[in-house]
Parts: sequence; structure tokens; C-alpha cells
Amino acid sequence: MLLLVPFMNQPKKAVKALLVGVTIPLIFYVITVVMVIGALSVDGVVLRTWPTLDLIRSFEISGLIFERFESLLLVVWIMQIFATFTITYFAAALGLAQLTKKSIHPFMFGLLPILYILAMIPKNINDLFKQGDFVGHVALFLFGLLPLLLLIISRGKGGTDETNA
Repeated sequence: MLLLVPFMNQPKKAVKALLVGVTIPLIFYVITVVMVIGALSVDGVVLRTWPTLDLIRSFEISGLIFERFESLLLVVWIMQIFATFTITYFAAALGLAQLTKKSIHPFMFGLLPILYILAMIPKNINDLFKQGDFVGHVALFLFGLLPLLLLIISRGKGGTDETNA
């Protein structure tokens, strides 16, 4: 979300927008976790692949237009995945463009084959979960340990925490 601040018309309102943008999904996630664990128990949640879908399937209200509520949940989930993907894809292309001081357009198209190959690696759901775990471990290093290491190196070389604009 902080990547979008330079593109805002009023960057001073970024803190408020960030808080609203984080708080609303956080409330939904907390409610979902409490409901799923409350209905299925911790052991039931651990044994299921997608416990939220299982909980939604257990509700049945006859006479409504939607008798299968998981379809609605899957539509919202796909929209969320698309929104997350587009922002992340833009951030990756923009980062590479700024790193190399070139236009963003070649990177937008150049990342597509890489993503396609990465998407074709898992052959089944177990491979997909293993790949997700690997990405999680790499992200922990990239966004947790690497900035700390770079900060230590910067301080060791006499760098300051001020940036020159």
C-alpha cells in the first residue's frame, strides 16, 4: 500500500487511507477466523484444506436465490486474488523499471513468461502448497531479514538514516 503513496493526489492523507485499507479487511479476517474455529474447532480446521468453504457449505437456507453460498464466497475470493495480483505485478514491474532506469513497459511484458513458468511448476495441490510454503520462507528473508542486514551494513559503513532528496 505504501507503494501507491507517490501516485496519490493528496499524499498527506495516506495514513488515513492506509489505516482504513488495513482495518476493514482485518475485521473481516478476525470475524472469519473466530467463526470458523468456533464452528469447526481447532482440530477440525487443521484437518481441512479450506475450512472457510466447508463452513459456508454447512449453512443451508432454502427458498433463497442462492442456496450455495460458497459460489458467492469464491467470486469475492477471485476478485481479491485479482486485485492483489495486479498491485503486486505493477509493483514488481515498477521496481525493476526504476532499478534499471528504463521504461516500465518491457518489464510488464517480460514478467509474463516468468510468471507462466512459475505457475506451471506445481503438478498437483500438494506441490502447490509446497511452493506456497517456499515463497513464504523466501518472503520472510526478503522482507524481514534482508532489510535488517542492509541497515546494519549501512550503519557499519557510516550511513545515516536521512535521505537526500
